[in-house]
Amino acid sequence: QRENRENRERLKLWNELGKEDAMDRYCVYSGQRLSKAQLFSGEIETDHILPFSRSLDDSLSNKVLCATRTNRDKKNSTPFEAFGHSPTGYAWTEIEERAARLPRNKTKRFKEHALEDFLGDRNFLDRHLTDTAYLSRVARQYLTAVCPPNKVWVATGRLTAMLRQKY
Repeated sequence: QRENRENRERLKLWNELGKEDAMDRYCVYSGQRLSKAQLFSGEIETDHILPFSRSLDDSLSNKVLCATRTNRDKKNSTPFEAFGHSPTGYAWTEIEERAARLPRNKTKRFKEHALEDFLGDRNFLDRHLTDTAYLSRVARQYLTAVCPPNKVWVATGRLTAMLRQKY
């Protein structure tokens, strides 16, 4: 396989599924055995445990490998929203048992109110403002490293808000 970020990530996630026993790697949702031969085929996908569109969390602690079919069944839902009522072909108690073998930071994402717990009191706008502030600092740091520092000017969010209010 090609040496790239996605393939390294898949291998890390696959190893994580069977730390104790290399033959004990299953899709957390369906219980289907995941073999190394399937790892780089279309049979296995990387799933965001808490949907990326709702959590904006693209970290490895929010990802798990699963069968492609189960990822389609899960859609844009948390594990509990998708499988908590044990739809045909899925048993929630078995999903919880398989999830309990994952690292603790992933196990808690399988709880009923995992998304609310993850987001806390912060809504999208709060997270967006925090992320924007961080990215602005990083952009300034980068630009002052590649350009003369006296040529890089930064406007504060307060100035942006004042301009927005005037217009």
